[in-house]
Amino acid sequence: MEQPRPRYKEESFMIVVKRSWFYTCADVIFSLFFWLYSLVVVLFFLSAAFYSNNNLTRILNASLNTVNQDIRILVITGFVVFLVLFALLYVNHIYNKKRFGPLERRCYPSPVNNAELKNLGLLDSEIIEKLQSEDYTVFDTNPITPLGGGKL
Repeated sequence: MEQPRPRYKEESFMIVVKRSWFYTCADVIFSLFFWLYSLVVVLFFLSAAFYSNNNLTRILNASLNTVNQDIRILVITGFVVFLVLFALLYVNHIYNKKRFGPLERRCYPSPVNNAELKNLGLLDSEIIEKLQSEDYTVFDTNPITPLGGGKL
């Protein structure tokens, strides 16, 4: 028996939707708005980190009632929290490796041959040959012999 593989060839396709120009324009406008917002936030943090003041950062600092030092403290605090969590997860990783050993991924079993199938005693040899030779097989009764003996 071999490893399973997809029955049908995977096809890539693109979904094309007919939309009105109104929805398309609304999508473009909202996307541009959020990209612009993201750019302003990044510039706000970068200007605070590099001690630069411009009109945008002065307006944002005045409206948020902050100074560049507050923004730097926020960024440093976030970085320290990230480092602490990273260190805790790394220590947990080391502990799990020492306690449970290295992770071994499951691998596929080796292929089964006819002799092993016959030694199980669950199928007759002619049924095994029929299953392996034909692509499509229909049985009137269950061909598998139960483990206790007798027929199903």
